[in-house]
Amino acid sequence: MDEGMDPYVHLSYRQIFATISIAPFAYFFERKTRPKLTMFTLFLIFLCSILGVTAMQMTCLIGLKNSTATITTAMSNLVPANTFLLALIFGLEKVGLRSKAGQAKVLGTIMCIGGAMLLSLYHGKVVIGKLGIHWKYSQHNTLGKNNNSHGNFFNGPFLVIISTMVYSLWLIIQPSVNKRYAAPYSSTTLMFFMASLECVIVAICVNHDKTAWSLNPIRAISVLYNLASCLWVANPTLGIGINFQAHDCLDSIP
Repeated sequence: MDEGMDPYVHLSYRQIFATISIAPFAYFFERKTRPKLTMFTLFLIFLCSILGVTAMQMTCLIGLKNSTATITTAMSNLVPANTFLLALIFGLEKVGLRSKAGQAKVLGTIMCIGGAMLLSLYHGKVVIGKLGIHWKYSQHNTLGKNNNSHGNFFNGPFLVIISTMVYSLWLIIQPSVNKRYAAPYSSTTLMFFMASLECVIVAICVNHDKTAWSLNPIRAISVLYNLASCLWVANPTLGIGINFQAHDCLDSIP
């Protein structure tokens, strides 16, 4: 983004490449075992594409552009806390304050939210790691980003918080999709295909410059690296956990 690549275009290419990458697996591995796709399941996949891909990644990337990598990484710790709170609201989780497990959940939630908010909203002197090269580099970047702008000071962390909230909503909905439609490659392909259309529409509406869609080697590598790190490292591990959750914890969902 510092080199001038539009974040909306970056996300559009990422979803397109993700769809192309997963589609062959969906065709060869699930063409004979793919269950019937109902309209309600398709609607749930559509919600997953909006919440877990389009909205989450857009708010996170724009928030990163208006803040720092340190703040964005710290705010990602809000995901388990938000997911726990949403699970309570939807009746998927119980607190059990009398048990040690319930007390640990509440304490962990408070620590996640408090720590993330403190690190993102504190704009005083550096109190930890004054001699560390990473802190100096982060401080240098922060000073160069016009921290006097109230818009950047508020919009950056605020958008990252929104990204953690919609991502937590996706974690609540995705197990239901896995339970209703036991074809993970096919559902993921549909989700990224819908997200591709959504991101392209948003990118065209926001940026009318055709040259923004040009891919030089650096831009192409950044998109592929972003795709590979999330699609082939983080998402499969997360998907396995969600799949177990769908079978073990959501049997009460009709």
